[in-house]
Amino acid sequence: MRNRLVAIGLSLALATAAQSQAQQRAQPPSPLSATHTADAPEPDESARESAWDAYLHRVAAQLAGSGSGRDLALAAILINLSVPPFGQEDADSRAPQWRQAALERAGQDVLAYQLLAARAPEREGELRSQAARRWLALEPSNLIALMWQALGPQELLTAARESRYADLHMYEGVRWMQSALLKHPPTAEELQAFGGGQPYRPEDGAAITAMGIWAAFELPGYRTLIDACKPEKRGDAPARDADCLHVAHLMTERSSTVLDEAFGLAIRRWLAKTPTERAAVQSRRRQLDWLMHESNPLSMQAGGDPFVRLLSDPSIHSEQQLLERMLKDAGRPLQPPPGWKLPVPKH
Repeated sequence: MRNRLVAIGLSLALATAAQSQAQQRAQPPSPLSATHTADAPEPDESARESAWDAYLHRVAAQLAGSGSGRDLALAAILINLSVPPFGQEDADSRAPQWRQAALERAGQDVLAYQLLAARAPEREGELRSQAARRWLALEPSNLIALMWQALGPQELLTAARESRYADLHMYEGVRWMQSALLKHPPTAEELQAFGGGQPYRPEDGAAITAMGIWAAFELPGYRTLIDACKPEKRGDAPARDADCLHVAHLMTERSSTVLDEAFGLAIRRWLAKTPTERAAVQSRRRQLDWLMHESNPLSMQAGGDPFVRLLSDPSIHSEQQLLERMLKDAGRPLQPPPGWKLPVPKH
């Protein structure tokens, strides 16, 4: 249920942003977030969610019918996001079968294994572990794949000595899920139930829905790394300091998400030994805070238009690249002004 709410919540948040752009072209970013005219009543929430469930259920069945490992893995995710009236029993009976078939048919498909490792429930722990191991076998130098192996702190740090980069494949996964959803667009009846009435852009809807699904993924291994590299855990152990510094380097210099960079900077801050080193880390963190703070409202403009447009650019691989492009396209500086501090949220 939490994952379903995350996916729906992101779509609805972007719908609110789209509604604030009333003078611009209506661009509902997902099946759950169609914009409405001022005189059009908001559709009944339960009817809208029922239509969403019907759409997910239909697309899941169609994807599973293709028989490919990756499609089956996504189908299992989608059917678990749908809820009654179709019934949890239906999802519980079909999703495990699809995940098992996906594991058997994934072959050399990293993304299929990642979808299985990230979303298989705890009761299917062996399947999830097999998927994680096969992912690591295909990318033995990827720290992120290693972090899915449920290792202890010292085991993880020792194994990470062989890692050379940290790639979550986030946008690769989101782009593929977008393309998969675009092959199965909402029907006219589904759009009507979603609250349609304005022109619907399938690319926007599929992209934001895919991003909502991805945002609900649980990411293992981060707490283990943080616990292993805290000052009180390292003690007077030069070898562990070196291992933590290596991991921090990968997460700050060879990663593809701002989450990885933020974790890497936290570890580097603990390892900094001189005022110069601490100032360098602080400056880097300040720049990252600026990037996220300034890009957030831009990404919500016109129902997520800037994000969807940049997502379609295959030259953009990392989250950092996309956010920097967003600022550049808007004419915003990439560096914070002197003295800038991240605003403290008001409660």
